[in-house]
Amino acid sequence: MQTLHQARLALAVGAQIIVAQGGEAGGHGMGARSTFTLVPDVVDLVARRSPETLVVAAGGVADGRGLAAALALGADGVRVGTRFWAATEALVSPRAQQRGIDADGDDTVRTRVYDIVRQRDWPDEYDARMVGNALTARWHGHEAELSARLPDVLNEFEGRLRQRISTSSRYSSARR
Repeated sequence: MQTLHQARLALAVGAQIIVAQGGEAGGHGMGARSTFTLVPDVVDLVARRSPETLVVAAGGVADGRGLAAALALGADGVRVGTRFWAATEALVSPRAQQRGIDADGDDTVRTRVYDIVRQRDWPDEYDARMVGNALTARWHGHEAELSARLPDVLNEFEGRLRQRISTSSRYSSARR
């Protein structure tokens, strides 16, 4: 849940756990409120309406300090997501994984660019937090133009991707 309205709806249908996800979360979201302001409000709402319901904090929780902060805000636990990109089991390319490990919060951007390029039709109020790259640097803030020029942008992007794959030992060994 990313708003109190969504939390109220979840309680109305009998949710046993509510994940209060702030705008710091990676991936898709509304980015409207921070975890620090959302979690206490959801905790208070749940305490009044359904005290047996658990509240889990998500968004920006990457270590024990984030867990401690979430517990101090009244959450019953946390949901950690993006942090697991660093795991051996993560299904991401080694290059993307290293980029995620090297990044900090200032390297991320909330944008719709990724969905436009992937041709994913998310509702307008949703964007996604991601580590910025050349594509987002060029097109973030120019989404309408990106949509209009998408075939050309995809051709250029796919050409670069094909070249990267053909010169990568990881992928070239898989072709043998």
